[in-house]
Amino acid sequence: MSQADKLPYHDMRGLLALLESEGQLRRITKPVEARYLNTLLAQADTALLMENVEGYSMPVVGGLVGSRQRVALGLGCDQRTLGRTFMEALDNPIAAEVVAEGSAQEVVKTGDEIDLTELPIPFQHRKDGGPYLSAGISVSKDEAGRRNAGCYRLMYRTPQETSIDLVSPSDMRFSYEAALKRNEPLPLAVAFGTGTPELIAAAYKAPPGYDEFAVAGALYGRPVPLVKCKTVDLEVPADAELVLEGEISTDGWTIDEGRYGDFTGHQCSIRWNPVFKVKAVTHRRNPILHTILMPWENDWLEAPPLEAAGWRALREASIKTVAVYATPGSACYWHLYASIDKRPGEGKNALMALMSLHALKLVVVTDGDVELTDPMAVERAMAFRVQPDEDVIIVSGARGKHLDPTLKASRLPKGSLPTTSKMGIDATIPDDIDPAEYELLEYPFMDAVKLEDYL
Repeated sequence: MSQADKLPYHDMRGLLALLESEGQLRRITKPVEARYLNTLLAQADTALLMENVEGYSMPVVGGLVGSRQRVALGLGCDQRTLGRTFMEALDNPIAAEVVAEGSAQEVVKTGDEIDLTELPIPFQHRKDGGPYLSAGISVSKDEAGRRNAGCYRLMYRTPQETSIDLVSPSDMRFSYEAALKRNEPLPLAVAFGTGTPELIAAAYKAPPGYDEFAVAGALYGRPVPLVKCKTVDLEVPADAELVLEGEISTDGWTIDEGRYGDFTGHQCSIRWNPVFKVKAVTHRRNPILHTILMPWENDWLEAPPLEAAGWRALREASIKTVAVYATPGSACYWHLYASIDKRPGEGKNALMALMSLHALKLVVVTDGDVELTDPMAVERAMAFRVQPDEDVIIVSGARGKHLDPTLKASRLPKGSLPTTSKMGIDATIPDDIDPAEYELLEYPFMDAVKLEDYL
């Protein structure tokens, strides 16, 4: 089956129909107060389309990537192959196509017509600094004119302004820093309401110059159609539900932003961040506002790109890989497990290849007989295949992520980037031990008798 056959939809509305057909989306037609939107999403075991938000003409949908199963449905693959599916998309990108028009621009508002209070922006967490837009795909360009897409939260400030979180190292942060040196604002467009491929590609920490929409195209099996923005020199998904166009101001990291319940599951601290000034709002005639429920929707978006990075790193190291797994307990971001068919010395080689990735703090490498999604199996491997003085690697001064409280990022000077230490554990069977010593015990005659027959 081709990738195109796997994805019979092309926009968020098609995704909604797909999830609903699989029992993974429910509709709420009763009136819902805006302050309860996130609360209902937090209680749901499916995605929710809340069609009647009191005081607003715009429905709200959330939970579209709220489980590994829903992410897999949106990508047309099995849950166990998410990382490999994304890796294949990275290896076979399909360039986006700019089209003349798109439904994302059926309505265009500029100047005094712009009023962000028209959007039912959810108040997401009890101690947040304000309502947040959390599901947007932010599009910018660097000095060389190369397009970049990423996911950044926006805190409502005024009817025409939001804060934008640019604390972490990212291509857009570096583009903004370069613009500040020129004393120029950074043009920005934020698209809400796309399919899963665009979302997950934007969440990917792509190398500079790597077009995330080309990755999304590979996941669809066809080019992603983009439309030129009305007020900035940028392109956005042509069938998005809603787009904010504008610029990040030249004031820099000067505005209090937060607190916010982030993808770590923690209520993170107040930060200094820049301001996004909205110059235009475009949308479908009857748009649906997409919101993401923290932490799980963000976490499940992080997992496939990180797992794909693990597959690619091990492939470059010429290691036969069985599985790669980003662990939910680490927000699918800080811990990575891999199982390999090991040749002598490759446990350590695998560790070194994987520890270079992103802001990882812990890497565990096991043999192919260990089921990475089974915490008991991984812990057993660490208990009986590891000698700490021989099989643990620790490095200091590596790139970190400010959301880790142990990095004490709040004590750094404004705009500074934190560093972290990393640990790798080689939980493969030592080369000089007979694998038979790790054969799991079996109970006899399990197929011959049943306990219930004797009770």
